[in-house]
Amino acid sequence: MSKTSSLGGPSANVTAALLESVRQVAERIPRLRSQGARISEQDTKSVLITPTIQALGWDILDIDEVRNEYRHKPADNPVDYALFLNRSPVLFVEAKPLSNSLSDRKWIIQTLNYANAAGVDWCVLTNGAEYRFYKVHAQVEADQKLFASVVLDDPDALPDVIRVLSLIGRENMRARAIDDLWQAWHVDSQVRAALEHVLQDDSFVTIVRKGVPQIAMADVRKSLQRANITVSYQNIFPTTIAEAPISQGAAGGAKADLLTISPSVQSDPPHRPVAGTERPRRQFQSTQDLFDGGKIKAGDPLTIRGRAGSLAYVVDGRTVDFDGKQVSYLEWGKRVTGWKAVQIYTQAVLSDGRTLDQLRDEPQAKSVTPE
Repeated sequence: MSKTSSLGGPSANVTAALLESVRQVAERIPRLRSQGARISEQDTKSVLITPTIQALGWDILDIDEVRNEYRHKPADNPVDYALFLNRSPVLFVEAKPLSNSLSDRKWIIQTLNYANAAGVDWCVLTNGAEYRFYKVHAQVEADQKLFASVVLDDPDALPDVIRVLSLIGRENMRARAIDDLWQAWHVDSQVRAALEHVLQDDSFVTIVRKGVPQIAMADVRKSLQRANITVSYQNIFPTTIAEAPISQGAAGGAKADLLTISPSVQSDPPHRPVAGTERPRRQFQSTQDLFDGGKIKAGDPLTIRGRAGSLAYVVDGRTVDFDGKQVSYLEWGKRVTGWKAVQIYTQAVLSDGRTLDQLRDEPQAKSVTPE
């Protein structure tokens, strides 16, 4: 019987075996990619995905544990792999050919629908090289249910990838370690979004000024705009999954931010860097800052993500024109969604698909000074 830590993480022996198995799978990927579309979905499954599932501790020869082309009901579409614990499905894995991108929304919807129909709370979409984990019943839009993503064919990141990938291992699924991580991340990301909003609010300026009453409000506001204030959390994986000595080169532990996350309650676009990359420090600019910096301009069309009838036009840094009326960005978001609070920076989308939040990371538009 496999040994696990008290936190549900794998023992050193289990982790070392998993690392070696995944390394072997990863080494096959470049060779298979060179063959392009000739590698079918079935090839991808047999050469890349099935060995990985087996390495994660699932018995691929036991139909009480792993079923292929599984239908929850006879009329349901089949899912490539259904993983069971105590004869109940706990994880669906939908496979695509290695050459396919996982960003196609129809694949996401398809995978979520399969899992939702069967009452399964977690599903994975994979092409053998990349694995994306989705929280099926999260109360957010489909493409915002993405919790974590790892790419196998990066040798330098493999130790970190293993820590994330092992969340869908048999013993960690039994211990529900992924649910604990989801809950922590779900709460933290909402608090982070709220803090970012507070940092842009005049009430925060007022609080700061109480400590420096001799400085004018306008000067405090300008100072805060120059400040590099970030809201970040310590990487949550090492505190949840056992730190096993998985390789000579793994000294130093996990790097920051193993998640590539996308729900709207978080403030980041769908595809953050893969496991092992650090996030850059950010300037939390207000809509006024974006307007003053030329990142949004009067007349620019904006919509609320996934909301029909939400078209508005930028008037200035504080208001938009919506249904013939000038309202604040936040009020526009509230009217469209019906929500009492909206993180407008992640919900407002330009015509080219960028969110206001993404604009904050882009260089300021160059201004021309007349001679």
